[in-house]
Amino acid sequence: MLDYLGRRVLGGVLTIVIVITAVFFATRLTGPAVEFMLPPGSDPTVQAALAAHYGLDQSIWVQFGRYLQGLFTGDFGISLGERRPVIDIYAERLPNTITLFVYALGLATFAGLPLGIVAALDRKGPIGSAIMTIAFIGYATPNFVLAIMMILVFSFQLHWLPSSGSTTPLHFLMPAIVLALPMLAEIVRFTRNAMLDVMGQDYLRTARAKGLPEHMVIGKHALRNAAVPVVTIIGLQVAGMVARCVLVEAIFATKGVGDLIVYATIGRDYPVLQFGVILIAVLVVTVSLIVDLLYAVIDPRVKVAAS
Repeated sequence: MLDYLGRRVLGGVLTIVIVITAVFFATRLTGPAVEFMLPPGSDPTVQAALAAHYGLDQSIWVQFGRYLQGLFTGDFGISLGERRPVIDIYAERLPNTITLFVYALGLATFAGLPLGIVAALDRKGPIGSAIMTIAFIGYATPNFVLAIMMILVFSFQLHWLPSSGSTTPLHFLMPAIVLALPMLAEIVRFTRNAMLDVMGQDYLRTARAKGLPEHMVIGKHALRNAAVPVVTIIGLQVAGMVARCVLVEAIFATKGVGDLIVYATIGRDYPVLQFGVILIAVLVVTVSLIVDLLYAVIDPRVKVAAS
């Protein structure tokens, strides 16, 4: 188990190192940031002085060395646009994104798993058909369309929910639903398909023949053996949710990390963009590591194959 965990951690660390290197050089390929920090037609002397102040006039290898040194010492730089530490900017934005992320993940997981099980148990009935129909509609509906429809109905027509902001939990309700719906649809589909794959297996017939109640047969035996693909899709959806947060946060103006990274990209704010990409990479690697560990917990054959 330790060998399995060690190889996964080593692979994750190598991935983060590659991302750190790639994002530094990729941001420099977009052009000089000084062009966006000053109005058009500014004095070249002023531009040169500003570049020297932020160290942008040095060679790219010197900048890369300072960048790595800052990462090891916890200094992530000063925003070129807001002129204040990057860590302070993300400390203001990150709680909103985490709140939205937790709401969406909880809604999708705790609603998607039971709905997928019901859809598998009633696969030929009206309830199962209705669940799958709703799941396909949710998967096919673009986020921005659903977001605009919910704002028009629940904010402008019914006046039940606020259309933008991040002050109260109600401000996160509509964005969380919009963000969770595609993931919920995926979880329902994969849970149903995984359950259908195992429900005809011999060990389930044996469990029923031994007199076990149906809820134990489904919950303990069927669901555990169907959990590996379900855990995989949840992990993939969590990793992909970061990209979807950008659009949702922009529509509902929740002031999270997503729109911050977008504006940093447009304005060539190197330190803000670099930290955002590294943060996303760490999240994706961490989720992948957790999913690998869950594989080993759910299915002992994973540990045997790894050794």
